[in-house]
Amino acid sequence: MIEISQHTQNIIGSRDAIAALETKDHARLLIISDSHGRYPVFESIVRDYGAKCDALIFCGDGVSDVATLLYKQKIDEKLAECVPPVIAAVRGNCDPSSYPLDKGSLYFSELIELKVNGRGILVTHGHNQGVDFGLETLGLEMQVSECSTAFYGHTHIAHEDTFKNFKIVNPGSCARPRGGQPAGFAIATVEKTFVDIAFIKMTLKNDGTTECSLWSPY
Repeated sequence: MIEISQHTQNIIGSRDAIAALETKDHARLLIISDSHGRYPVFESIVRDYGAKCDALIFCGDGVSDVATLLYKQKIDEKLAECVPPVIAAVRGNCDPSSYPLDKGSLYFSELIELKVNGRGILVTHGHNQGVDFGLETLGLEMQVSECSTAFYGHTHIAHEDTFKNFKIVNPGSCARPRGGQPAGFAIATVEKTFVDIAFIKMTLKNDGTTECSLWSPY
């Protein structure tokens, strides 16, 4: 079960788990964005993929789903086993800055910088950087922060790009995809010298279940 405590930049997890992620070889990150209150979809992704990942990255617009996950995993042992030990979740333009949880509150920053396997990772929603119109501002923020990879949301369109040797990734929306894309998310494998991205689409089957499979947004 993840420790529900918040530290620098409102990252969720124990100090030991956050420190371990900084040097974790072959670290796997589950990247979800723009769930917009579709909690059952959000939870199904965590149940299917969370146990094999070292951290959950949430790129905004749906922090209520993160809060609900943390509440439910306290009373659902099987779900708790699927929640990664570290969660880096930022708020989007449709999110509040805090959300109630039991007797306290969870707080969500607009931008998080964290270390994974020695590499700097920047997480933001993207509306403040004008990602609807281009990635230049986000790329400049990466240069200032010395992060080599950024994850963002907001556009609801899965995308992977480079900006002056920086990797910039949008996992797409798991609930409200745009641009003719399927609903989906992504998994990043963080190595010492590179970051590999796998995009995963979600397809609703005739029996009402969801099938997940690899796909390319290009």
